[in-house]
Amino acid sequence: MKSLFALFSIIIVGTSITAQQDKSLSIWYQSPVLYNPGAVSTGSEDFSFTTNFRSQWLSIPEPGIGMRTNTLNAEFKIQDGLMGTNNFGIGLNVMNDQTGVAKLMSTSVSIPINYTMQLDKRNKISVGVSPGFYQQSVDRASQTWETDWDGDNFVAGKKTELGLNNSYGAIDLGTGFFYQHEYRNKTRVFGGLAFNHLTRQKINFSFGGDRMYINTVISAGADISTSKRDLRIQPNIIYFKSGPGYNLMGGVSMEHILREGSEITSINKTVCVNYGLYYRYKDAISTTFGFKMKGIRVGLAFDANISYLSRATNSIGAVEVYFKSMHFYKKSGSKGKIKKLG
Repeated sequence: MKSLFALFSIIIVGTSITAQQDKSLSIWYQSPVLYNPGAVSTGSEDFSFTTNFRSQWLSIPEPGIGMRTNTLNAEFKIQDGLMGTNNFGIGLNVMNDQTGVAKLMSTSVSIPINYTMQLDKRNKISVGVSPGFYQQSVDRASQTWETDWDGDNFVAGKKTELGLNNSYGAIDLGTGFFYQHEYRNKTRVFGGLAFNHLTRQKINFSFGGDRMYINTVISAGADISTSKRDLRIQPNIIYFKSGPGYNLMGGVSMEHILREGSEITSINKTVCVNYGLYYRYKDAISTTFGFKMKGIRVGLAFDANISYLSRATNSIGAVEVYFKSMHFYKKSGSKGKIKKLG
């Protein structure tokens, strides 16, 4: 595991980091499957549903300039009957965002599928692939100017550019792997590598449209047990690279267990709160807060912008909220029933 973190550190130190990339969420660690198909169903739960809403650049006065992002994902674990300690994972990812007065909208839908192999008692590795669809659209009627050159003269009146597509769609494909190690004290460390937009689809608004860059994502984290039974420390870091653009975000969350649930009977449910501080390189500081009870997690994040954009945003970068529901298949009693993760 040390070699994995060493490799990650070398990559980060040897690279200049600027700007944000697609799927840039502040609470990404609650839905790693959005970035890496190898991470499908790698948690303790058998299946889960997560939805997230993010509103960015709220304080910019001109309407329509801000950015709105919605995500939805579901994950299901399917045990391998031949290899009882291994399992398949299948999911659904949907992401939609819109920004600017031209209402540039991007929508991606994918079905990540993976296979998790138990290497030994404490180590697992997962390999996945994510076929999907990627679509973008724009409101051409809002892209106007007061005069237009017709070859001889400037013609007055607001004009809209002709010969450009209002939208396009393309097949998308991603792949990745995810590794986990669990220590005797139930501390878990993990990391993954993913490659998205392998099809390098053309940004087909015009005949001269460029192709998308392959998006490389490296992530790592841990869920660390401490000497205090009611406290866990959860550091997380994620790095993106898309052509000349880079993004790095990292930080740590603290999880306090207010009431510990019973592992065998599930009569008592675990109740806990978590809060964290994260830093997006040369862009924002993000504070997070969450609450978990009866297999339900809810939380929010606030980004304080610290880049040169802070003069336009008044340092109000983004507000983000999420909801996550986690469940186990019921092991006894009537078939088909489920229970929430306590």
